[in-house]
Amino acid sequence: MFWFYTQCLLPVLRVLYVLLDWVLGWTTLLGPLAALIIAGAVTGLAVNLFQKYLGNQKLLGLCKADLKRLKELLQTARSTGDKESAARLASLAGKISGRYAWGSCKPALWSVLPLCVLATWTASRLSFEPVRPGDEIKVVADFEDGAGGFAHIIPNQGLIPAGAAIVPVTVPQAQPNAGPAEKASQSPNSRGPQAEWLIKAACAGDFTLTVRYNGNTYALPLQIRARGGRAPESPVVFNPETPTHDNLQGVSLLLKDSVPAAWWNARQKWLGLYLAVALIFGFGLRPLMRIQ
Repeated sequence: MFWFYTQCLLPVLRVLYVLLDWVLGWTTLLGPLAALIIAGAVTGLAVNLFQKYLGNQKLLGLCKADLKRLKELLQTARSTGDKESAARLASLAGKISGRYAWGSCKPALWSVLPLCVLATWTASRLSFEPVRPGDEIKVVADFEDGAGGFAHIIPNQGLIPAGAAIVPVTVPQAQPNAGPAEKASQSPNSRGPQAEWLIKAACAGDFTLTVRYNGNTYALPLQIRARGGRAPESPVVFNPETPTHDNLQGVSLLLKDSVPAAWWNARQKWLGLYLAVALIFGFGLRPLMRIQ
């Protein structure tokens, strides 16, 4: 499954992301919060467009009208004690309800793949704050279990070490009393050997974060912008598994969340805001677009 994601699915998503960058990339100039609201609104609008133009709205409207009339007739039959008519009407209402449900679901099936692509683009581009000049970023490299020795980063004009450039590859010590901030700063793979650096974004531009280990070079593109821009991809996997089990696997950048966890987003950060806006626009636009 991991191989399928990294070798098949991820390359396709990156191609589709280019199109979405062209359509929605301008929203990053407004800041991550506004960009997430716009992405959620576009998602809600897209759901309704699929429903309106890929569904039979005339048929669905007739089904709703029939169901409303059958409900009235069913209440009358029950109130008069006509069990035979009530059973017949209930059976007919069930058939019409099933047809209405299927007619509503068919457009939703067509919308699943495009909306998933839009949601993953939003997660990739808007879940973290872009890197700004002057920011300090923690870099964590994850290694296979047999790795050891030292790893180092190569400084450049835009990325300057804020600490040691050469660091040991060791298994991090467990911190049972770590607070929420420390736990949130841990790399996704915190059980194997790691190397950590602190780098400073010196100036705006497009730069490459370069990590050297065991004679190999690993490059991670990093965009630094004074305004706009998007967060770099993280984590980047270079070697899921190697025969010798002693190589670097991936590099993660511990970035700032674009939306901090709070009660109003159900502690789900960017995802809570994105889903809330999508639902508001999804349901709010239905009557305006006359969707059954």
